[in-house]
Amino acid sequence: MPQIADDIVIDAEFAALIPPLSSEERQQLEDNIVEHGGARDPLVVWGSDGTLTLLDGHNRYEICTRLGLPFDVHEMRFSSRDEAEDWIDKNQLGRRNLDARQMSLLRGRRYNRTKNNRDGWSEGMDGQNVRPSQTAESLAAEHGVNEKTIRRDGEFAEAVETLGIEREIVAGEIDAPKHEIVAAAKSMPEQPTQEQVAEALEAVKSKPHVAHNSGDNEWYTPREYIEAARQVLGKIDLDPASNQVANEVVRAATFYTAADSGLDKDWHGAVWMNPPYESGLIGQFVEKLCDSYASGTVKKAVVLVNNATETRWFQSLAEQASAMCFPKGRVKFWHPRKVAVPLQGQAVLFFGPKPDEFARAFSQFGFCMEASE
Repeated sequence: MPQIADDIVIDAEFAALIPPLSSEERQQLEDNIVEHGGARDPLVVWGSDGTLTLLDGHNRYEICTRLGLPFDVHEMRFSSRDEAEDWIDKNQLGRRNLDARQMSLLRGRRYNRTKNNRDGWSEGMDGQNVRPSQTAESLAAEHGVNEKTIRRDGEFAEAVETLGIEREIVAGEIDAPKHEIVAAAKSMPEQPTQEQVAEALEAVKSKPHVAHNSGDNEWYTPREYIEAARQVLGKIDLDPASNQVANEVVRAATFYTAADSGLDKDWHGAVWMNPPYESGLIGQFVEKLCDSYASGTVKKAVVLVNNATETRWFQSLAEQASAMCFPKGRVKFWHPRKVAVPLQGQAVLFFGPKPDEFARAFSQFGFCMEASE
């Protein structure tokens, strides 16, 4: 039904939940509305106590009211504010222009909101109470990820709320890896002072975003490891941290060099990754892989890293991996102009189905094990 602007209430907290459009996306939306003579899709509002509160369509609403163009509304009913917020997050997760961090935040908010309902119990489709593990399972199925991802999303969303950086994360203004944001929040006491929150927040915001690797980050994988990975993956669609020399052995259909900034690209298909080992970079490459695998764009992956089991990035890999191999000795990396002398052992981790095939291919190098659920 046609609506007038005075009927609509803008709730600042609801609006802040929604990831903003880029300037190009907003301009394209305005052009489409002008060409159509009004908003093509109705605005969604929450009708409660005679008030129509806007839930979806904030950009369409602003453009139409500014230009004097018509719009329709679709009214929905919710029993609580939490229910309305959950609808917003679920609706936004259907957008195609969200990055991995935004998707993680929205999934995490949904999980925490449901998990915290009724002191850790939530209501199932049949009206029966279900445990949080069942909540994680149902949300994982709904969003096409695994339960571990949903739980990590919940930790991330909780950390973002604790640090008060939801707006910055939603707007894409903070580049720190998710595990560093979670670690910053966990470093604070249960009831932190304003100074302690500010200190943790500064640590997160001051983390530099590094998109390029160089120098000693460039050590190349021995051919026998690449051939074993190819046996498991079938083909290698992408190597996100490589160069022309290394790819003569890897033979990936697509590879990104330091100059290409692979962290800013889309990752897809079957991936081989020997990431840069610099502490500021490896966490970002691991996070990108885990997010891409959880979202389904990466179907399978083999990753070679130092066996730094004490690090958060290694734990993140291990939590999602289907299987892993611990070579008997240190991997003899190579470089055309330098001698490689590894200072510690390595691990190879597999993401994907049929972990037994990975174990057969990599058992020649050392002990292999499948990950437990």
